[in-house]
Amino acid sequence: MPRWLLLLGMSALSLMYSLTRVFGLLATANWSPRGVERVRQSLYWRIHGWLVLIFVGAFSPFAFWCIYQRMAFLRQNLILLLIGFNRYALLLGCAATTLWIHCSKQAEIIGCLNRLLRCRRQLRRLMHTRVLRDSLDCLATRAHILEVVVLLSSFILSSAQPIQILRDEPEVRNNFMYACSLVFVYTCQLILQLSLGLYTLALLFLGHLVRHSNLLLARILDDAGNILENSQRAGLAPNRQQLYRNQQKWLALELWRLLDVHQQLLKLHRSICSLHAVQAVCFVGYVPLECMIHLFFTYFMKYSKFILRKYGRSFPLNYYAIAFMLGLFANLLLVILPSYYSEKRFSRTRETLKGGGLAFPSGNTVKQLKHTMLYYGLYLKNVEYIFTVSACGLFKLNNVLLFCIVEAMLNYLMILIQFDKVLNQ
Repeated sequence: MPRWLLLLGMSALSLMYSLTRVFGLLATANWSPRGVERVRQSLYWRIHGWLVLIFVGAFSPFAFWCIYQRMAFLRQNLILLLIGFNRYALLLGCAATTLWIHCSKQAEIIGCLNRLLRCRRQLRRLMHTRVLRDSLDCLATRAHILEVVVLLSSFILSSAQPIQILRDEPEVRNNFMYACSLVFVYTCQLILQLSLGLYTLALLFLGHLVRHSNLLLARILDDAGNILENSQRAGLAPNRQQLYRNQQKWLALELWRLLDVHQQLLKLHRSICSLHAVQAVCFVGYVPLECMIHLFFTYFMKYSKFILRKYGRSFPLNYYAIAFMLGLFANLLLVILPSYYSEKRFSRTRETLKGGGLAFPSGNTVKQLKHTMLYYGLYLKNVEYIFTVSACGLFKLNNVLLFCIVEAMLNYLMILIQFDKVLNQ
């Protein structure tokens, strides 16, 4: 992989890390996330986060009122006012809620980061081959870099519509507070996106650890199978049989340690999802509405008979709005799909354990290894409900939700288009 690409990715992640501190989402004392063994909480940045929350809560009503007074688009009729309410008032409320969660649960967030780092250290100590250790240390894989690039690109693309409003709105140059209100609204949108970006990166790191715990589990089961096969070939040689029994006991101890790491990863998975559940609900509600509204307006300005009769021509496509929709929808994909794939990785652990345990003959297996595998399988069966990621218990974050969102957007878009055709036939 080119070195310049790694440097660019690290620079972008460092910028994102700095923005999370500036906006009050993280109160860490570490200036750089690279090579950190333990994340420390900073009192200064925690007070800064509460001040940002107070400012957002106090300035939000004034910002919405200023936009409503100055933006003539919102005052034309009730439908456009409802659209503006979704675009501005709900977004400001979501940002304030996000900041409240991050400020009130900052200790839990930093605790999750430290537990992730501790799980990585414990898992690395269990890696008994250099190949597994090197693979665990290498986070800059092609899939991870692609996910980070899509995340950063979604942030950039979702800024297109606010930039267009600041550039084309004539009131921006005449009223400074109106321009500040528009910038403030975009900042609130960025706060919500950064919070979910932290969720995406945390699941990325957690998925990396779960994948390597599954690789280590498969390697331990494979070693145990080879030992049992050699034990059957050795016959009745007492020294050789004692050696194989000791090797099985050592593998049982390694499997027990891996089970402890796996339990911690499952608890971390549940904690990370619960910390970002409210933000996920806000974003899942905000993005489809925004995309459906922009799609309808793109159709309305291009193909509606009302526009053709009034202006005598159709307007060109708004590429800023298209970039804005792509950015928001890509960010939504990075909230839903990593949650779905993390569920699949945990489910794959059960399949790996089941496939490896079926090949063990019961006669030559020591009781330590047998009981450890039975307990491991029973634990995975009982905690299957943790695999499923839900947003506040309202819906599951999986590919079914993604298809439902796309279906709802298209259905309501067709209803709006048919309604426009009936009114302007």
